[in-house]
Amino acid sequence: MPGMRALLGLFTLTACVAAPGQYPPALVLPPRSIQAVDGSQLLPHLIGKSVSEREGLIWHEVAAGNVPELLRELVPVTTQAIVQGTLRTATFWCTRDYFGIGSDGDWFRLPITPRLAEQIAERLDCVLPTRKMVDAIWQHAPVKLAPFPYSPSSYNITSVALFHQHHLQIESQRGNQPLSLLVAGIKKDVVASHLIANWPSRVCIYGWHYQNGAAIQPLSKVHGTSYVDYSHGTRLVARMMEIDGVRTTVDAVLADPQLHVLLSDEGAFTSWRYPAGTAESFPIHDRFPASGPERTGWRRKFTNPISVTANPPAPSGDQTVLRIMDPAGGTDTLRLSGALAGDVEIQADLLCEYRPGLASNGFERIGVFARDQANGAFEGTLSQAGACYALTWDSSNGRVQCLRAHGGTLTDLLPAPQYLPGTRWRRFRIAATGNRLRFWLDGVQLLDTTDNTFANGEFGIGYHEYFATNSFMRGTRVDTFHAEVPDALTLELRPGLQPGELRVQRRRGTPGDTSFTAWTVTRGAFPDGWFFGLDPTMPDLLSQAASGHPAFVGRYDYLGRHDLVAYGLPIGVDIQSVTVALDPTLRTWQASAPTAVRIR
Repeated sequence: MPGMRALLGLFTLTACVAAPGQYPPALVLPPRSIQAVDGSQLLPHLIGKSVSEREGLIWHEVAAGNVPELLRELVPVTTQAIVQGTLRTATFWCTRDYFGIGSDGDWFRLPITPRLAEQIAERLDCVLPTRKMVDAIWQHAPVKLAPFPYSPSSYNITSVALFHQHHLQIESQRGNQPLSLLVAGIKKDVVASHLIANWPSRVCIYGWHYQNGAAIQPLSKVHGTSYVDYSHGTRLVARMMEIDGVRTTVDAVLADPQLHVLLSDEGAFTSWRYPAGTAESFPIHDRFPASGPERTGWRRKFTNPISVTANPPAPSGDQTVLRIMDPAGGTDTLRLSGALAGDVEIQADLLCEYRPGLASNGFERIGVFARDQANGAFEGTLSQAGACYALTWDSSNGRVQCLRAHGGTLTDLLPAPQYLPGTRWRRFRIAATGNRLRFWLDGVQLLDTTDNTFANGEFGIGYHEYFATNSFMRGTRVDTFHAEVPDALTLELRPGLQPGELRVQRRRGTPGDTSFTAWTVTRGAFPDGWFFGLDPTMPDLLSQAASGHPAFVGRYDYLGRHDLVAYGLPIGVDIQSVTVALDPTLRTWQASAPTAVRIR
């Protein structure tokens, strides 16, 4: 990629609301929903579940951003060692406390298996600490609490109830200590170790320091990776770190024949990650290839969907699409669960086949639904009333409805009936945020309203036929499906490994959307300007967009990412930026929070 000095000439020299602040690193998570469950509210949903069920639910909460603020900002820890006769200093950044779910005022430190710990770490560009790093964290922690063990002969140490009891005990010990302080001495760490290479099916644990600095738990691999008890804790460490002020990664230091001593007392090693878990959650994207759904979490209502050819061709250009239909007639659906995450945006490309000539025989209704609480009944079956919000289209007259299905009654929330006749592929979209509901069709917003009937539930794709003759059924034909947490789009700016290097990561956009990023290099006087706190002029924006450079314009890939590394930027320059995801219709868009970084 060409140097960015020339590219800076395209940047406008006006305002930004954000100060340079993405280094040191922080956990990149969606904002926590105002209706997300607190720690104490989560407890009853976990009790009685198997480990895999429990951790699937926890993964949903992480992916939806239900993580307290106290864990999002990382704090520095330093270690030193003599390396080839020279004193070297390492700085890494870790969470202030062990992993948990909830709000700062009511959260829950959750022991989890190393599989889920690895999955979370990889999503957040983090690693697990080594034994030496755990010792360094304890030494640096201003809040060192005494261990509080429970006897396995008197307690069920693998029960979720005891997990929460231990959390409350720690909170009692912590008292009124500020949440901003690094805490240690309260858990055994799930650690990275050279033992993992030869024992990948075992969990390595270490720590739980007494007040004198001695660890209760020596490095151990006695338990399998499916085991977890109340004493286990997961502390996340940013993958990016520094050696003597020079940026590098934990991976590189652990593999270095000399520098590893700064992080490891087990020698140098390169294979130290646990097999990551496979639980699925946001963002969810499925292209429905000829082989069938890509995501394993889909659940059918009655009949397995099948791949069929479509005419007109699908928007993606695929030769096949997925058909959802019960050949016996009636309703059928394909759905996913967001567990306790009620805020969701879903989008699907559906084929609307307009057949008014069959109106005397009946019609078929296709659509998408959210917050379903009736096991995928869509807007209702012969034996089960629907319980959801749905965006639907009818084949007989092209009627579009923003439905609330509740108690056997279907209510169109639109203030007046709307019709879109004609055969074509259309993009259906629903966003549910708290009690706010929004519906779009082909990028045109149909409705923005509020309703308190359903707070959460499943989401998916629906079909219901009302024909007297079943042979007229075509089913709901879907090309792609996407589900995400509202406001999850993130722009992350990080200094790279070399001076003047900038890593730009645009994450959790909708695959296929256009990514447009606006930049500025100095702060201005209008922090509340029209462009999300940035105030470039229209010629500036047009110049950036017309450049075609991926720093400004690109497309989100099928994982919702658009990243690049830029080189040659002037040291000390403050760069501020915001990114926007534009729907292919250019009618709907979403923006990240503005962010900034100082080039180092």
